[in-house]
Amino acid sequence: MMNKKIFSALIVSILLFIPTQVLAVDYEITNVEIHAYLLTDGNVSVQESHTYDFSGEFGGIIREIIPKEGTEIIQLEAFEDSQPLLVETNETEHRIHRTGEDETITIDIYYEIKNGVDVYADVAEFYWPFFDRSNDSTYENLMINVYPPESTSEVIAFGYDEAFQKESVSQDGHVQYNFGQVPRKQNGDIRVAYNASLFGAATETSNELMKEEIEAAHLQLMDKKIATAERKEFLSALGAILVPLVSLGMLFLYARAWLEAKGKRASLMREGTNEEVVPKETLSMPTTIFYLNYHQFQSEAIAAALLDLVRKGHVKKIGDDKFRLVKGSGLLRHEQILTEWLFDEIGDQDEFCFDDLITYLEDKKNHQKYQRQKNMWQEAVRAELKEARLYENKVIYRVMIGLLSLILLPIIILFAVHGLVFYAVSTGILFSGFLLFAICYYPKTLKGSKITLEWRNFKQKFQNLQSSQWQTLSEDDKMRAFIYGLGINDKSIKTKNETLINAFNPSISSNPMGTPAYSFDPTWLIVAAAATSNFNRADRTTGVADSSSGGSSIGGGSGAGGGGGGSGAF
Repeated sequence: MMNKKIFSALIVSILLFIPTQVLAVDYEITNVEIHAYLLTDGNVSVQESHTYDFSGEFGGIIREIIPKEGTEIIQLEAFEDSQPLLVETNETEHRIHRTGEDETITIDIYYEIKNGVDVYADVAEFYWPFFDRSNDSTYENLMINVYPPESTSEVIAFGYDEAFQKESVSQDGHVQYNFGQVPRKQNGDIRVAYNASLFGAATETSNELMKEEIEAAHLQLMDKKIATAERKEFLSALGAILVPLVSLGMLFLYARAWLEAKGKRASLMREGTNEEVVPKETLSMPTTIFYLNYHQFQSEAIAAALLDLVRKGHVKKIGDDKFRLVKGSGLLRHEQILTEWLFDEIGDQDEFCFDDLITYLEDKKNHQKYQRQKNMWQEAVRAELKEARLYENKVIYRVMIGLLSLILLPIIILFAVHGLVFYAVSTGILFSGFLLFAICYYPKTLKGSKITLEWRNFKQKFQNLQSSQWQTLSEDDKMRAFIYGLGINDKSIKTKNETLINAFNPSISSNPMGTPAYSFDPTWLIVAAAATSNFNRADRTTGVADSSSGGSSIGGGSGAGGGGGGSGAF
């Protein structure tokens, strides 16, 4: 049974790591020519020529044609060099089968658009999207031709989006849209109107007059494009001034913060730093670890907090994996919560061992209790840090920076809408920089900077500490150095501690002030490793994994009257 599970997991893992591109057809659509012949009965006869350049094996091409409301695609056929090809149609998608490998092929598609021309009292209009935003392929070169039933000089022709100002009108009324390259996911509706008298065999769509309305739509489109061009020019000029000015503002903001921090460090250096290897205890060790570990709680921090209780005499080590609570007063709030959590909730009769933790977590009902108690302990550590006032109160200043940065948001949107990518990206980076500053700017007080500097110096000194120097340290300093390295999970400090501890035989040190509550010997390495391992496992066991689900959707046509289409391959 287990082998089957492993085999299934292996198969799933392999499938997940297979790039999706391996399964896709690699192709380019190098040329597309479309010829639309408007017929006197209001139908449109269409001939399309698609040239594909394939790399690798392929099964054919896909042409999706989404008809407008009130129209219908009929009599669709496909040919290559006059040879008919199999067409598999599924609603609006037409799969044209033509297998091969590493080839450039040209396929001709013929079909008719029933009721493709809207006939009014004065004009007849062909308003059609041959592609829309549902199109997943780029056309490297696209040309669309529209032909009237007979020669005429009365023509209204224009296009939207990608088709804007791509039209040219011949003397006989033939309209050519020379698109050039058309990126995927773009619209490009064309709109051509002729005199209604050319469509005498067609059924009238409406007896209203439409020529003026179509001309007005053309004029409105031109006015809109002119206004957009003017706005783009103005925004471009604005961006050329705004981006450098805002960049200087952000540079000043960050430089000012850096210089302030540098000034505090210089002031502390002038006063002279603590010459002792291990800094004096200003905060409790768990809070010191939390403060200097980027406000992150790791499982090692719980192990360090337990050993710190031993250091302070609140807990006695009675074995490599067993501890006894020493009754007394003077516990900090987070120490009180930790002892209640480990010795009352998990342990038994004022004793705690790692086997108790394993037994406790075997009952799934205790998982939430474990996390709840852990969160209470963490909040108490945070409370001590807050009470220590190691950070300056800059709330109003940060809020002002955050609110001012919001001014850039509408400007970013305007730049993006008008295609000013450089200015949109540049302003977006600047906005992110200001917002990041507003969120993360917590300057330290002189006291906070001093603690940071002292422990940073400790790490540098400790790397080069000789065994003879380490031996002269007090048992308390040795223990705090050991607990600090364990709590922040710093490999270099932990390795140095192991080297120094193993250099001496186990011995019980004494001092003029009396015998300490613990003996600093190599067994602490065993205790620390066991504590770290067990609290890590407890976190993995009781941790809640977030899950999310997602889906995908396929967009339909968004061209004129709901029509559209696109191209692909298989």
